[in-house]
Amino acid sequence: MLAALAVLLLVAAPAACSGPGPGDRMSGKIVAAQTPASNAEGPQLAAPGELRGLAEVKAYDSNGKVGTQMIFTTITFGQFNQLGEVVSQAFDTSAASIKMRVQRTGSAVVLSGTADLSSLAPNSAVIVVQLQFPGPVTATNGQQEADDLVTWTLNAGTSASLTAEAEYADPSIASFTEWAWITALVAFLAAAVVAAVAYVRRDRSPKPGQESAELESLIELPQWLREKLKR
Repeated sequence: MLAALAVLLLVAAPAACSGPGPGDRMSGKIVAAQTPASNAEGPQLAAPGELRGLAEVKAYDSNGKVGTQMIFTTITFGQFNQLGEVVSQAFDTSAASIKMRVQRTGSAVVLSGTADLSSLAPNSAVIVVQLQFPGPVTATNGQQEADDLVTWTLNAGTSASLTAEAEYADPSIASFTEWAWITALVAFLAAAVVAAVAYVRRDRSPKPGQESAELESLIELPQWLREKLKR
């Protein structure tokens, strides 16, 4: 039984700790909208296949503009970097262009991007990008709504850049450290179980000469003590 438990611990440890670590994740939303005179339905955002289940697209109708908004939750940096092209494709004439990229360098996470809506009639369209970083934002040219939340509002007829920098520890490293401690603990417990099994199953039968040695030790005892021990 104890041996089976030791094997179970060793097998369960990799299974419990396997799978990708949390890594860097982002949440937020993107709005793409135009005046009905320019486009009756407005720009239509479509989530890539990789974001299925992580992004939701809803209709948008506000401030005289219609279109769509995409709300995404805990997507990877690689998945986020695809969204600029998604927004560009939402405009029928491809008159709007936006590129965004976020990457980590040490403890710094840097977002950089460009948006070109200069070919659209002024005030005829708007793109809103709102991002929530997994850590505090230390610098940005957007509107900082909270420690980790930034919004950029990009208007038709203009060009703009998007920049932001956040500082926080890499979650993958923290996850690896935790995994290493768990693995070490499980290995220690497994070794303890194996040692317990070996101790319980040790050979307890008398060794050759052991009985005679015990008898001789009894003979050497005083007479009164030997009599008490024999009772």
